[in-house]
Amino acid sequence: MAKGQKDKQTPKVAEDGEPEESGPIAPAEASSLVTRSEEPEAADAEGPEDAEALRSGEAEEDEGEAAAAQLGTERYVLAGFFASGMLLAYLLGKVVHGVWATLSNKDWFSRTLPTLAAVGDDDKTTYGMVVGGVIALVVVLRMFRNAELRTWSDEVAAELAKVKWPTKKEVTNATFVVIATTTVATLYLALLDRFWAFVTNIVYGDGS
Repeated sequence: MAKGQKDKQTPKVAEDGEPEESGPIAPAEASSLVTRSEEPEAADAEGPEDAEALRSGEAEEDEGEAAAAQLGTERYVLAGFFASGMLLAYLLGKVVHGVWATLSNKDWFSRTLPTLAAVGDDDKTTYGMVVGGVIALVVVLRMFRNAELRTWSDEVAAELAKVKWPTKKEVTNATFVVIATTTVATLYLALLDRFWAFVTNIVYGDGS
């Protein structure tokens, strides 16, 4: 009986060396096989769409980063020209006010242009700033439209945009390191100075 049972449990081998199917597949196993066979097809069906969506998302992200980088560079250039214009307007306003106030104290200026000489000091400051602002605006606009200067400023802004600035944590750690190193060096030099002063006092002093 044992030998007969072993023969029943051993699968039959075909002539080509592959085991033959021993019997019908159960319904549960058949359904699982069908599900497993359909999964790759579903994955293949959804794969191209997901890949295309992923590629389009990455392309949009790259375009957004490029636009942001270009906008950041342009923003730096505009900010530089704006700051230069404000500084130039302030300096020209001070120069106009100073020259106007100096000329107002001259007798020939008072006789020639009594209306300008009679303007108060506060009004001179205001008018000087207005004149300086107009002159600075014209100068900055001409500089901004200059092709060579604009190209140079764009290149400078692009190089500055590539700089990797340290984070707040890195700056804080570096500051603590500098303070600690300076403190240790100061204490060391102070103790060394006191030590050599003591030794010098013994050598060149009374020997006590």
